[in-house]
Amino acid sequence: MVPKQLFLISDKKAILIVLGLAAILIAPIAFWGIPEGADLPNHYRFAVPFYDSIQKGDLYPGWLAESNWGYGDARFRFYPPGLYYLLAVFKPLLGWFGSTVISFAFLSALGAIGVYFWTRSFLSPRLAALAGVLYALAPYHLNELYQASLLAEYAACAMLPFVFAFIDRVCERRRLLDIAGLGAVYGLFILTNLPLVVIGSLAALVFGLIRARKTFWQVAPLLAAGVTVGLAASSFFWVRMVSELRWIKGSSVDARAYYDYRLNFLFSPDALTNMNTWYANVLALITIAFLLPAIILLWKRNATGRYIAPFGVTVFAGFMSVPLSKPLWAIIPKLSEVQFPWRWLAVVSLTGSVLVAAAVPAWFELFRTKLRPFYFVPPAAFALSLVFITTQIVWHSKYMSKSELDKFLPKARHGVSYKDWLPVNARPIGELPKMRAVEVASRQATVEVWEPEFRRINISSGPAADVLIKTYYYPNWVASAAGAPLNLRPSADGVSLVTVPEGATTIEMRFREPIKVRVAALLSLLTWLVLGGIVILTSARKSLIAMAETRLHSSRQRWPKQFPSTN
Repeated sequence: MVPKQLFLISDKKAILIVLGLAAILIAPIAFWGIPEGADLPNHYRFAVPFYDSIQKGDLYPGWLAESNWGYGDARFRFYPPGLYYLLAVFKPLLGWFGSTVISFAFLSALGAIGVYFWTRSFLSPRLAALAGVLYALAPYHLNELYQASLLAEYAACAMLPFVFAFIDRVCERRRLLDIAGLGAVYGLFILTNLPLVVIGSLAALVFGLIRARKTFWQVAPLLAAGVTVGLAASSFFWVRMVSELRWIKGSSVDARAYYDYRLNFLFSPDALTNMNTWYANVLALITIAFLLPAIILLWKRNATGRYIAPFGVTVFAGFMSVPLSKPLWAIIPKLSEVQFPWRWLAVVSLTGSVLVAAAVPAWFELFRTKLRPFYFVPPAAFALSLVFITTQIVWHSKYMSKSELDKFLPKARHGVSYKDWLPVNARPIGELPKMRAVEVASRQATVEVWEPEFRRINISSGPAADVLIKTYYYPNWVASAAGAPLNLRPSADGVSLVTVPEGATTIEMRFREPIKVRVAALLSLLTWLVLGGIVILTSARKSLIAMAETRLHSSRQRWPKQFPSTN
């Protein structure tokens, strides 16, 4: 029998183990290169010009000018920027390859630590550490990084455990600091990946309802306050995104069956029409094998107390990924735009990893007291899932070395974007005739300044004419000459068309943010300042209390009669 002392570790050692093992999972990337999934070009097409704009002082650019071979698109306005801020932090010191590796390692460790932070309130340090490591190792979670390049979703999965953790803390303690913490992490969660925000928010709602079932009316207002704070903290992003959805094509224009959620459920005959969903079925089976050891919690009837909420969320997430949930997909707003029901495996991976860790003591007890051959089935299934993870997800990934990445980046930044980001009037690049930066009949045009969100163009003297500017029209673009507004509108192809008067004219074309967007940015800034103030004041209060207790203890030792103990 193994002495229990061998398994007793401190929180500090547990955290170091979690960090170390989470970092090891990224080691293949550091040695072999960046996993070259289908979505990788899209992320670098965003990240590189985003970083360039930050360098020039534009901390949150509004128009991706280089995309679509110079016609641009509105991607910056609709795709959450969290991952790209993280890449930009490390880029100056490490370059794009080093920044990418460090960002992946950071997100891997952050997600694992998030699980530890959440589960430490009801699990021992070693089991909480195991839960964190299992989450970092979960098949679907690793597949996001190594095979699919769902990098923004991977970032969202690093934040989701903290959302669950602070919901748990608000339900348990009802403190202002925990409400502020929920607001902060939910705000950051919104800034990562919209499909997972929709899924994760629904999962968090179910978790909160189960967790607060006995004290719902006392806790619900506090949870609502935390969510409201998160919305305020992230409003600089979502206000402009929500208000301008009607200005882009989105998935509703020329929709493809590939993105139809009704054809992408797990374990559905329709899944055979989509290779990604067929592979997701394989991942689902491997995930079941990975999580099978948690079955003992039901067998031993231990899925009660603090485990019932993660268990309920796991069942709910699994249900939402299969065809039986179609009625809910049809009535829940925005859920259908998630497109792929198999994304719910991200939630299953999180809560299921917690349940597997919680089940470990029951397995030790079972093997110690009685032994049956079928007891080895769940551990064997778990071991086979590890083999699949190692051989199929990590080993068989296609890697891009540093030199290959350096050659790839210049091509990626100018490439054609997804049609969803194009303005509603825009024709795809393949349908546009070739044109210069500026075209005007019977007059000469000279580009003086051409920046991502500002252009100055000199037009020679001549009769009034229409000037075609190689930029997709978007309502935030405005044009003027000598301070007077010009008629800027979309051409038949959706390209910017402006009418200039007779005589020599200098056109200034600017991309302006609406007032509501600027107000939302101010609201976000004030919210983060308030959250920071709450943390500082709470820490200062704790320090003062600790200092006072230390002085009181010292005084009691020196003058016991004057400062008697209350014990």
